[in-house]
Amino acid sequence: GGNILRAEREPWLVIDAKPLVGERELDASGLLQNADSVVRWLDALADLGLDRERARDWGVARTLAWGWHEREGWSPEHVEQARRIVSAR
Repeated sequence: GGNILRAEREPWLVIDAKPLVGERELDASGLLQNADSVVRWLDALADLGLDRERARDWGVARTLAWGWHEREGWSPEHVEQARRIVSAR
């Protein structure tokens, strides 16, 4: 979210890319974290051949991993995002 921009040299420009090694479903977790409709994204990802449950589970895991601060504890925003993702069916 916010890292894909309209560009002049190409139709789209991706900034701040973070290469990851792992299951394809892990890469989808950022989409779920920023989604207005988690269910709609899960449907689209499943249509592309990704495992819906694994994508959802990775979305929850990644959101919670980014939501813990050693000094501050859990980020309420990240906990709420994880709840939205886990409840999407």
